[in-house]
Amino acid sequence: MQFLFLILVGVLSGIFAGMGMGGGTFLVPLLSILFGVEQIICQSTNVICFLVLAVICAVIYTKNKLIDFWVVLCVCVPSVILSFLCTILALKTESRVLHIIFAGFIILIGVYFLISSIVSMVKKKR
Repeated sequence: MQFLFLILVGVLSGIFAGMGMGGGTFLVPLLSILFGVEQIICQSTNVICFLVLAVICAVIYTKNKLIDFWVVLCVCVPSVILSFLCTILALKTESRVLHIIFAGFIILIGVYFLISSIVSMVKKKR
């Protein structure tokens, strides 16, 4: 039965990712809260899912000539370096601290979107 719930979490995560919200926003909290999976494992699972989707998207965008490779280079090199360094940091950080940091990040994103939605609604009324 747990296997079916995990599949459901994966499907819902994929749906949210396809809508642009980011599947990790859904995947990480559900795996950690409902299934008791350690934060580092949840985030690693999310990264693996993201990498698979990123490769698929890159192939599709390349075939449609929608990629500026100079921009990709400027973004990817620092991203790879910082990802490596942050992975080392995450491995040395307690799971509880990662929970707090991730929760704070999600709350900040929520507050940002709430404020930007309010500002957008106010601008539309003018």
